[in-house]
Amino acid sequence: MPSVTRKTSSSRTERRDALRDRLLTAVEKLLADGENYTELSVERLAAEAGISRSTFYVYFEDKGELLRAWFVEIFGRVEGAAQQWYGLPPGFSRDDLRAALAHVVGTYRPHTPLMAAVVDASGYDPAVRELVTGMMRRNTASLRKHIRAGQAAGSVDTTLPADETAAWLTWMAERGFHQLVRGASDAEVDRLVEAYAAIVWNTLYAPARR
Repeated sequence: MPSVTRKTSSSRTERRDALRDRLLTAVEKLLADGENYTELSVERLAAEAGISRSTFYVYFEDKGELLRAWFVEIFGRVEGAAQQWYGLPPGFSRDDLRAALAHVVGTYRPHTPLMAAVVDASGYDPAVRELVTGMMRRNTASLRKHIRAGQAAGSVDTTLPADETAAWLTWMAERGFHQLVRGASDAEVDRLVEAYAAIVWNTLYAPARR
């Protein structure tokens, strides 16, 4: 028979997740309207989400903890989207790569204002900075693994240094998402994805196809 403690813990987690998502919707609307996350008060966040200030503090210590919870959720989605790229079948085309990268960009794009707030907060919040740094390490490690596997299979240029190439491509993408995708129109995003695909294709795969 399940314990009462386990049921209570599960219910609290579910309520916290639901509240996190509700606040996410509210805050992304405020950020899209030009608000600055750093300047938003807990009272303003709670009011926009239709909850009380006291309810907010039942589940979150402060805005920093809430921001970290959002970051983990959104990063998980983007990380999952990247698996479409890394899981492309042997002999995939440049169009296949472009579609996979468009999926990654499309997953990230709705959350660009909030992710920008995360980047800004990493400058003064050590906990947020640690999360962002960890994310970049994980992204780099995943791409490095993909490059090495491709080199072993003959689908990726074997002359490339895997560590450094993965680091360059990962940081280039992070800056591109933050500086270029944010605020771009649909047509501009299409061109950005095309350029992103060209860079990745010509760096990793084209030399191995010649």
